[in-house]
Amino acid sequence: MKLREKKITIQGEYPIGATITYEDENRRSPAVVIIMGTGKLDRDGNGFGFHSNIYKELAHTFAECGYVSARYDKRGTHESGGSFNSAGLSDLISDAISVIRYLKSLPYVDESRILVCGHSEGAMIATLVTEKEDTAGLILLGGAGMCIKDALCYQNRLMAEELPSIKGLTGAILRKSFDLKKQLATIDDMFRKSKETTKEKVYVKGAGMPAKWLREHGTYTSEDFAEILKRYKKPVLAITGKADFQADHRRLDAFRSEGHIRCLAPEGLTHILRVNEGKNSLLNAKKTYRKLMKEPLDAELIRTIKDWLDDLARR
Repeated sequence: MKLREKKITIQGEYPIGATITYEDENRRSPAVVIIMGTGKLDRDGNGFGFHSNIYKELAHTFAECGYVSARYDKRGTHESGGSFNSAGLSDLISDAISVIRYLKSLPYVDESRILVCGHSEGAMIATLVTEKEDTAGLILLGGAGMCIKDALCYQNRLMAEELPSIKGLTGAILRKSFDLKKQLATIDDMFRKSKETTKEKVYVKGAGMPAKWLREHGTYTSEDFAEILKRYKKPVLAITGKADFQADHRRLDAFRSEGHIRCLAPEGLTHILRVNEGKNSLLNAKKTYRKLMKEPLDAELIRTIKDWLDDLARR
C-alpha cells in the first residue's frame, strides 16, 4: 500500500507544525512520535548545508511496519510557534507530549500502543517523557543514557585523543590551541552561568547559548537518565554507534543487564545513522557527513528496528 503523508498543525502551548505518515486510515494502528536532536533542522532532518532526511526516512520505515508516525518542527523553528532561544528542556518535553496526545486522539491510532523514537537530544527528551506520559516503548538512537553536559565533554575528549595523530603544521597548530582542561572548564562555566542569570542567553567566549535550555539540562546527569530507563519497564531499543562523535556508546553499559532494554553499539555507525567504512575522524566529520548523507540510512539499522518492532507485535 502506498504511504501517505499530510501536514498538520497541533495545538500545544504554541502551534506545532507536524507531518503524519501512515498507510491506512481504515484500521487502528500503533504509532510512533519522532523527536529530533538539537538545533534548527526541520522535521525531516534538513537544514542549510545539512540534508540528512533522518526523520523522514525513519517515518517511512515505521509506516512500512504498519505504524502511524508524527515528526514535527522544534519550537520556534520552521512551522512551529514560540521562541527557540527561550525554550527550555521542559518546553521541549511539553511539546513532545502534545504530539503524543494528538496521536492518541486519532481514530485510526491505537492509543495503548504509542512508541517514542528519539535521536540525539531527542533520546533524552523521549526518556524524560516517560515520567509524564504513558507510552508503550522507546527507540533511542545516538543518545541513550547520556546527559547534554557529558555529551559535550565526550566530544572534547575525543578531540584530545585524536590530536596527537594529526601530522604536520596543522597538527602542531591544533595541539597548541586546544587545551582539554580549559575546554572542560568552559563547559562548566557555561552551565554555571545559566544558573546565575535570568536573561534569555548566556555568553561564553562570545558565543550565545539559550540559558533556560542549559539550566534545565544541567539538572540531569547521565546516571539520572540510566535510572529512568531502568524504572520504565516497557520495551526499549537503545542504539549508539561506535563511530558516533556526539554520544558515547559506552553509556549503554549502565543498563545492558535490564531485561526490557535491548542495547546495540554497531561498528562504524555514525550520529547521522549511516555507517562510515573509512577512517573515523572528528576533525573530518563534516566532510564525512556530506558524503554519507548521499546514502540512505544504514540498512542494518533499519533491519534491526523492523525486527524489534516485529518482536514487539508478537508479545
